[in-house]
Amino acid sequence: MNIQQEHLPKDRPATRDEEWGFTIWEFIINNWLYLLAILFLLAVFFYARYSWRKRHEKNRMN
Repeated sequence: MNIQQEHLPKDRPATRDEEWGFTIWEFIINNWLYLLAILFLLAVFFYARYSWRKRHEKNRMN
């Protein structure tokens, strides 16, 4: 027995909102605290690396 549905939706490419479920601005607004924390941790990491390199260059010269 073959039952056909007459009103199936036509296939079409998904829009950006349908594909991801959110826009980049919604993501930034909803997660700004986490993004700020990541930027802070990156700044601390790069500062520590810079400071370590400078300290070891100074010790090598002596």
